[in-house]
Amino acid sequence: MIRRRTVRKGPRSGSEPRYNPEAYNGDAAVKDQNNCFGYAFNIQEKDKDDAPFMQPGLRSGFPPWHKIKGKRCPDLMARLLGDVPGLQSTTFEQRCPKGTSKIAAVIDAKRDYHFYRQDSNGNWSHKPGSTDVTNLDAKGRLITNPELAARNYNRDPNDVLNYNTFCGYMCIPRTRTYRFKRGGSRSFTTKTRGSRSFTTKTRGSRSTTRTSPRSS
Repeated sequence: MIRRRTVRKGPRSGSEPRYNPEAYNGDAAVKDQNNCFGYAFNIQEKDKDDAPFMQPGLRSGFPPWHKIKGKRCPDLMARLLGDVPGLQSTTFEQRCPKGTSKIAAVIDAKRDYHFYRQDSNGNWSHKPGSTDVTNLDAKGRLITNPELAARNYNRDPNDVLNYNTFCGYMCIPRTRTYRFKRGGSRSFTTKTRGSRSFTTKTRGSRSTTRTSPRSS
């Protein structure tokens, strides 16, 4: 007799957004101009070409990320609290109040932050930088708990990107429209070759091509 493995999903409030990756992946401008932060808040904003990403904290007066050395969970959480009145810390096991739903934040302390959101089907999804929305982790597995998901995107030994620090879960209001500020430079742009996505980073007059989910 074959036993099926039971996948445990966190409780839902009933206010979670629907998992609809085509709303982002099917529109080149929406896909290119919205990162993990905007996606976590269900934003599908279009701006001018090569516009910088929305960044947590700019709306509430925090300095741009390029003026801060590294990424730290307390700093990221403070920025979120400043930008999102009504945000509440929570746990995987707790149910968010009606009208709110969960997001989760992680960091690569030297390089980047990243966000996930819980969808109405109970699974979690994310949008790595200007790449496709997905509900799979770094090992291609369905994300049912972002804290337990694979988050090491190191595909190049000379260019490590590993979100190995989990900052926490938050309940965010889903009944309002968010307007976050964009900032920083767009040093990463996504190009597609066949069915694979590549990201080009420009360094002076040189450019290198690699896959990257970087958000900031």
